[in-house]
Amino acid sequence: MKAVRICVLLIFALSASVCMASEAVTDPDTTPGSSRQMMGEIEQIIYGYVAKGGLIERLGKVEEDLFGRSLPGTIAERHAAILNFLETGTDEQPSMMFKLGVAEWVVDKKIRASEPAAKRLEDLETNLTGASRAGNPIVMRVESLLATLIMDPVTAVPVTIPSNTVMKFRFMDELSPAKSKAGDSVRLELTHDLIVNQNLVAPAGSLLITDVRAVKRPGMFGVPGEVRLTFRELKPLGPQRPSVWVGEASEKAIKEARTTGSRGEGAVIGAGAASIAGAALLGPVGLVSGVFIRGNSIKIPEGSVTFLQTSGDCTVSAYPIPVSLQKPDNNIVTKQPAKDDNTSGNYNPERDTIIKGDVFNRNNYGTPTNNNSGGDFELPPEQNVN
Repeated sequence: MKAVRICVLLIFALSASVCMASEAVTDPDTTPGSSRQMMGEIEQIIYGYVAKGGLIERLGKVEEDLFGRSLPGTIAERHAAILNFLETGTDEQPSMMFKLGVAEWVVDKKIRASEPAAKRLEDLETNLTGASRAGNPIVMRVESLLATLIMDPVTAVPVTIPSNTVMKFRFMDELSPAKSKAGDSVRLELTHDLIVNQNLVAPAGSLLITDVRAVKRPGMFGVPGEVRLTFRELKPLGPQRPSVWVGEASEKAIKEARTTGSRGEGAVIGAGAASIAGAALLGPVGLVSGVFIRGNSIKIPEGSVTFLQTSGDCTVSAYPIPVSLQKPDNNIVTKQPAKDDNTSGNYNPERDTIIKGDVFNRNNYGTPTNNNSGGDFELPPEQNVN
């Protein structure tokens, strides 16, 4: 499959571009961008945890799981190349996580960005074919899914998210002064697709990068506790990270949600929120915004929602949605409704999902078993890094 060959060739091209950067690393244990730090980041993306053991052993496992073979170059070059392949990609080839997100969105109309890539891929394969293809290289499995689901190769195009675009988010974790501590990550997910001119920027389920900035425990004699939560950036399909904040547009959406929102959806968090006494959205300090909650037993429960807006125009990589998967209202930035509508956004699988070939009549690599399949996946030969 030509698309798969292109993806793997990307690794070798990327590795050559990071040689200079890898030579500048002075402390392999603590320096950001060091081999040890990049190794942990790679493992978190793929497996959801940082493995134990030596760097060479761990790197060999990652390369075997991803590509079925080792890559050329130094350890630092290989780490940098893998990270670029997973998250950045090139103008011609979107990253693997971009492609995995597209496959997940086509099937489920949302993504599970908080889950590791290996788990997301395994669940997709099981849902589509009844069995996982674990044991085959991950890059081949992703390309196989895409070949099954959509006719044309997945590409990325640059689009601009306008400033003050309002987005709706749902808390995936409980937040409280009694349990939270500074440095904790708090997961928030996008509740609806963010689409610009028929281009998918961030599917429902995309994560908002969020952390607990400070915590003050409840004190004696009724002294209330405090938690300050910082909203930073949205993680869309592409590598860019649009900044978000609390402004006039998002405050208006919060007020509307309190009036029209569904009671079963969870509390609406915002400035002066009546549903959670002591919770308030903070405006930007520079470009920082977040939640401030104060009280002895105050908490923001899982499932609570809030609204944020982009802090300025931002150009990002997006997926051009095929005509068969488009909705009539996708020609502008999608609106984030105050009230969830269970009928909106539903797709007819028979009409909208393009099936290419027989899902069940495929070999272990996922390629069709007939003679017109175009051949099985083949890795390119070893290439030297210039």
